[in-house]
This record gives sequence, structure tokens and C-alpha cells, in this order.
Amino acid sequence: MNEVKQIGDSKKGKAVKAKPQKQSPKETKCITVPFAWLYSSIVLFLTIPLFMFFLGYLKLSVGLPLTLIFAGIVLFCVSDCLNDANGTKLTRYYTDIKIPVSYIIGFAVTALAVSFISGVGEYIYTLQDHQFRRAILRDLIDYDWPVIYNYSTQTNPEVREIFGIASGERAFSYYFIYWMPAALAGKMFGFEAGNFILLLWNSLGIFLALIASCAAIKRFTPWVAFMFVFFSGLDVLPNLVYSFVEYDGWRWVEGYFTSLSYVSNFRELASVYNQMVPCFLIIALLMLSNNTRSMGLTAGVLFGYSPWAVFGILPIAGALLFGKKHRANKTSKTLMNILSPVNIASAVLILAVFGSYYLSNSAATGYRGFSWTFFDKPVLFIPAYVIFIALEVLPFVIILYKRCKDDPVFWASFAALLIIPFYHITENNDLSMRGSMPALFFFCITLSGVVAEVMDEKNTPTTKKGWLKSAAVMLTVILMMFPTLMNLFIIFGSVIQGDPSDKEDIGSFGNINKAEYAEVIQEQFFAEGYEDSFFYRYFAG
Repeated sequence: MNEVKQIGDSKKGKAVKAKPQKQSPKETKCITVPFAWLYSSIVLFLTIPLFMFFLGYLKLSVGLPLTLIFAGIVLFCVSDCLNDANGTKLTRYYTDIKIPVSYIIGFAVTALAVSFISGVGEYIYTLQDHQFRRAILRDLIDYDWPVIYNYSTQTNPEVREIFGIASGERAFSYYFIYWMPAALAGKMFGFEAGNFILLLWNSLGIFLALIASCAAIKRFTPWVAFMFVFFSGLDVLPNLVYSFVEYDGWRWVEGYFTSLSYVSNFRELASVYNQMVPCFLIIALLMLSNNTRSMGLTAGVLFGYSPWAVFGILPIAGALLFGKKHRANKTSKTLMNILSPVNIASAVLILAVFGSYYLSNSAATGYRGFSWTFFDKPVLFIPAYVIFIALEVLPFVIILYKRCKDDPVFWASFAALLIIPFYHITENNDLSMRGSMPALFFFCITLSGVVAEVMDEKNTPTTKKGWLKSAAVMLTVILMMFPTLMNLFIIFGSVIQGDPSDKEDIGSFGNINKAEYAEVIQEQFFAEGYEDSFFYRYFAG
């Protein structure tokens, strides 16, 4: 596919005419998509499961008013997306997005392929955690909402022994709204139909993410799809060292130091697509935003999909709220935009509903502390941290510095990635793995534009300095492919060898097949004494 630059640009909201370009025989036909259409599609993708949660999981007296309120917020958000910080409507010439037909087809095929290969729907050999994801979908289909389990339904004697109780109820507790469309389809047409809808829904999310990323960098290029799949840190280097050094401690491909781990895009897709896809879309949406009046919705909705990622998006949202792009001519106007009723209502209501829901299970965050306390010798945290940042963060910061040094989001993302490793929450440190997603996705999208420029034959460097920069960028890209290639090797190797999948190891949280999962499920997915929690007293249906 050819790279196609978006011809619109702006200076102070005014359109800048592009010079007419000659059409080459290889160029494909473009479809003009209004920016409002793309923006609306992403907002609806993110909020439709939210509406389903309100109407299906909450009392009608709570869910219906919330649905009406958020419907009004969404309408305002969509209608206001073309207005800048001063309320001036941007011209259509500036906001139109010209998408080559070849990219629409190519991105659609890529989205389906990536969803399938990463294991969504479990139609192929799956990596870690899909037995949990499959059980979540099955229980959302088979149980009434809200989902309540009775220990008496556990038929595995080993599981019953671990739970130590023959009866009693526990509520399902997890950030699950991504599965709502598939669960509703499954309730109507059966589990397999729901699983297929999940594959399509996830593919739609990836497709929108690819289109939005291209719009954010103002360039349609296949390197956006490449970066979406292969973006990672330089994990290949410590893995190479470990191949020559005997070490039997805690380690995996992307976790080479105790308590420290930033995860590649593909691994996030293969393990927690329910968090990764919405988070990526939200970052792209924020990069495309023209004002701050509805950021409480577009950023705040992430809390419903991934409470851990919220830690990483807060500094980015803060940088956008007070950044030059979103500042109005008058300070009072800027503050009015930030403190708009939409922002306040969105943030307060989302925090109240989902905050109370997550707090119904406090055991999930019981394993926590400063990261150095998890090292055998706390002093070892210092060299580990320095090496970790050097491999996982600095390569992208250095490459993007000249281009992004005036962008507050660049510095906010950098700061977030520097701070997150200092604290550890949950046994596998979800704070590190998921809290880092917003900042890493910003770097992924921005870096894809740089890679596209380096690979553009029209920008072939003519100086030694230019060649060195291009070589450094491409070497970084090559090295960061390692984790994804390793995961693909495992997936396709297992398919070829006919290795059995573990997707049915759990089956249902209400009747767990293998006892080895019982303790994790009880800790992370069961809310003990839920009847006394604020959410189940006042909100749950």
C-alpha cells in the first residue's frame, strides 16, 4: 500500500490549501470521511457497552437515568468535536479525512487477522489468560445480571476444599464491560454466537484504532498497522544476556526483572484485549481532540474498561487540559471548558458507579507495596530500574525528542513511565503492565509517523547524520519486534504440533474445572460479603 498524506492542515483554525499533486498510476481511490463521523464512531464504540451495563446490570431506577444522562453527554461530545477551545467551528476542509480505499480494505483484513491470531474467540491456540476471558463471557451469557455465584454449584471436590465452604454466595467482580455486546448476543443466540460477535467487535475496535492513528499523525501508512502489532521495548537484549547466564528466578520474555514489566502491544492484545483496545482508542481520540469540554467522558470512560490504565492516563489528560492546543484566548474560558458540566458529570458518575463496583472486592489489590520491597536485596532495585528505563522507555523518547519536545503530552507520557515502576499492585503487578498502556500507546502512534517518514523513499537521507538517524530508528524497530515474534512462534508452533489449548481449564467461575485456578479466582473475581457493599445496596439490579 502506498503512503498517503492527509492534505488538510491548520493554523489557528484556518485551512491551508495543499498544492495539487500528480496522480500516480498506483494511487488508489480515496473516500472522504468527515472527522465527526470517525470521532462519533469511536465514542459510540466506547459507550455502547457502557449503556448496556447501565440498563442490564443496574436497577432500572438507577440505570435508566444514567443512560439518559450519558446519551445527552455523548450527543454534546459528538456535536462539539469540531469546535476549538474558543468555540469556533473548524472548517470542513480542515476536518475531512481522505482515506484510500486500499487502506480501508487492508486495515479491515489486518484487524480481523490480528484478532483471530491473538486468540479472541479462541479459534486458535491461545496464550495465557484466555481461560479466564472465556469463562467471563460464558458466565455473562449463562447467568442473570448482576452475576452472582453460589459455592454449592462447584462440583470439583478439590475446588470445594480450597474454598472451604459448601454454600454461600459471592458476586462476580471484574472490569468486564468490553464483553457486554458479545454477552447480549450470546444470551439470544448461544455461546458460540457470542464468541463470534466478540471477534467481530474486537476487530472493529482495532480497525477504528488504525484509522484514528493515521488521522492523528496526518498520514495513511501501513507502518501504523506494523507498529500497532510489533511495538515493544528492547526486551531482546536482556533475553539475549539471560541466554548466556544461568538464572532461575522470576523471568519471562517481557519480565526480566522482579516486579518490573512493560508489555508489548501484541501481548496486551493476546492477554487483555478487553483493556488494550479501548485504551488505545481513547489515546488516539485524545490526540485528535480539539477542545477539553467533553474530555471527562472520552478519558473518564477508560475507568470502566481498565482501572489500572487510569493511573497512566491521568497525567496525559492533565497535559491536554492545560496544553497550548486546548487553551482558549482567555484564561477564564479555558477554566470554563475544563470545568464544563459534561466533564464534571462524566467524571463524577463514572467514578461513583465503577469505583463502588470495584471496591466491592478489596482482596484483588491486597498484594501491593513499593517495588524494591519485592527484591531479595532492595538496593538491587536501583540498577534494575535504570536498565529497565533504558530499554523500555529511552529509545522512543530519544527518537521523538526533537519532534515532540514542545508537546506536553510527550513529557507527561515520559514522566508516567518513569514513575509507574516504583509501586507494585497485584501479584503480577497489573499497575506496571496496564498502567503503562496509555503512555506507551502515545509513543506507539507518534513513532509510527517517524518510521513512515524514514521509510518514505522521498525522504532518503543525503547526509551522514541523516543516515545515522534513519539507521537508529530502523534498528530500534527491528529489535522491538522480538516479543511479538516470540509469541507468534509459540502460537503457530503449537498449532502445527497440535498442542492442546487450555481455554477450557476453568469453564465457568461457578463450576471451576481445574483446582489450580481456584485461589486466583476467589481473590480476583469474587466479591465476598457483596450484599453490604455500596454498589450492591444502591446500584445493582
